[in-house]
Amino acid sequence: MASQASASRISAYTGVSSQYQSTLASSGLPRETLGDRFTQTKNWIFNSEYRTIMGRTILDWGFLFGAIFIFLGVLIGGTAVFCALLYWAIDWNFPELQGASSLLQTPGMAFRPQPYLDSTLIRFVKGDGSTYMHYLDHIEAYIQYYENERQVGDNFAACAELGGRRDEINKICAFDIADLGVDCVKQQNYGYDDGQPCVLLKLNKVFDWYPEEYTNETVPDVISDVWQSKHRYNVYVKCDGDNEATRENMGDLTISPEFGFHFKYFPFRNQQGYRSPLVFLRFENPVPGVLLMMTCRAYARNIVHDRVALLGETHFEMIVD
Repeated sequence: MASQASASRISAYTGVSSQYQSTLASSGLPRETLGDRFTQTKNWIFNSEYRTIMGRTILDWGFLFGAIFIFLGVLIGGTAVFCALLYWAIDWNFPELQGASSLLQTPGMAFRPQPYLDSTLIRFVKGDGSTYMHYLDHIEAYIQYYENERQVGDNFAACAELGGRRDEINKICAFDIADLGVDCVKQQNYGYDDGQPCVLLKLNKVFDWYPEEYTNETVPDVISDVWQSKHRYNVYVKCDGDNEATRENMGDLTISPEFGFHFKYFPFRNQQGYRSPLVFLRFENPVPGVLLMMTCRAYARNIVHDRVALLGETHFEMIVD
């Protein structure tokens, strides 16, 4: 029964197809040739009878391009107006949000060398220059910005004998790299030749931030052994191991300058030529082959420490092989 139905459908389809072919043949219409298609394409590009180009008249094309140019003109003009308003409203020298209105109220800390942004590990082999040359290059490239010829001009104040804050806040104090001591210098490859590496520490810039000094009553216990009243105008720096194993193997540590970042280098107000003050941390006798997990913190009354946000502190690891 199914076979008979299928045969009937095939016969009906074949009959319709044959009838269509016979109708087409009897109509006498010629089949399209390649020349016909070429002629149709040429007429589509330009039809002299209807005066159209690609199916549109000159007037249609004029309206189309006019609409496009008007749209682009409005878009570009609106963008230019918004950019002009932005440039007019924003002061490029002073941030809009300052002080309590700003998210940046406590400076963070950073360290060098850190040639790889995705790693905080400093690892090298004592005396093998190939393992620490990139560290030396990174430190030296940063210190070059503190050369004397880069810190000259009318906006630099005389700060050599200044013991407290500077009065001319729109001027700045030049940072003398000689204040970093004689041990962490390029001539000694910053201690890496002798397995006594130096790590450069700096406070990140926060606009118009003033450090507040401690008093005898407010100085925290963690820096009470090094804090001195006559050096109260300093942001003290203290580095320590994160665990007992690190404290047992990191050896003696030396901070230079001894009292950290002097107040005379603050505030930062985007002055031309401003350089953040620096401090060198030197490992005097670290135990080889041990992972040292270090945290360095800056101390002033208005510095908050936050390990996650790295406010007022920085963290790195050190291995001397």
